[in-house]
Formats: sequence, C-alpha cells, structure tokens
Amino acid sequence: MSANPAKIAVLGAGSWGTALAIHLARNGCQVALWGHAPDEVKALQRDKENRQYLPGVPLPDGLTASNHLAECINDADEILVVVPSHA
Repeated sequence: MSANPAKIAVLGAGSWGTALAIHLARNGCQVALWGHAPDEVKALQRDKENRQYLPGVPLPDGLTASNHLAECINDADEILVVVPSHA
C-alpha cells in the first residue's frame, strides 16, 4: 500500500456525492468534491458542511469543495461521477 493517500474526485455535491466524499475523507483519502453551482460550493467551503443535503454532518479535513471541474480532476487517481441521472 502506498504511503500517499489516494486522491479522489467526487463529481456531484448533492446528498449522495457529499456522503461518499465524507466517507472517503474519513478513511484517509484526499477528496475534491465538485459542485456546479458556485454559491452552493461557497456555502460548503464557508460552513464546512452541506447544510442543504446533509445538515449537521461536518466535512472532514482532507475534503475540499470546488466548482472548478479541472481543479478537481487534475491530479485525481480516481473519479466518481455522482450527479443525478437527469443532469
């Protein structure tokens, strides 16, 4: 096993994407959570939780949120696409 944590990009900052990102970060991964709406991402960064979809569940260290897709996937070892099917 590598000494460096896995870098995971989670595309989709809804309830399921946020839950997966939190789980991965709690288990030692470096996680970039992408959301398409700048205001929602700013709220994630400011509040350190997804108050819209998972209120009361703090975002752990090791999880960063961004609305810049290239920034999230640039160095990712794995990419999880967790957007609604209609999106």
